[in-house]
Amino acid sequence: MSSLSRFTTAWKHIRFPWRSIVYVGSDNIGNEYFESTKKINGRTKRMVELKVKKELVDYSGDEIPVQWGSWLRHTRYDPPTIEEIVLANKRRELIIERAKKLDQEYEEQKAKLASDQSKDQQKVPSEVEGDKKSAAHKSPPKIPVDSFEPEPWNPISKKK
Repeated sequence: MSSLSRFTTAWKHIRFPWRSIVYVGSDNIGNEYFESTKKINGRTKRMVELKVKKELVDYSGDEIPVQWGSWLRHTRYDPPTIEEIVLANKRRELIIERAKKLDQEYEEQKAKLASDQSKDQQKVPSEVEGDKKSAAHKSPPKIPVDSFEPEPWNPISKKK
């Protein structure tokens, strides 16, 4: 980081009395985050200036890291650090990698199960056909006739 960029960053961070907006930080994408110096209803207004300017219609929530999003919504008091965001990105990549591995194992098990079932179906068709013929000759199960009739309901009032 050059001395000029350090100076400009430090200059943005200083809370002069005449400034209405103060620079708080930036993320690894290049978005810059600001906070107003005046409190409205007990809270300061927090803003983001996206690196890539887009129309409001084209905006996507994926452009702001989760940690900065929580800071913008006042669910987090302190702004996140770059290290924290980098660690969160590494953790997310690791989870995605593990999920892909589990999906691959699942597909292999599914293919193995399908091949085992197809082998079993080739071996047993004669036994299954014999069971179908014997089942056709059996009579359907008899259900006992239900002669139950409910009594009329008469609620009993409680005396207090």
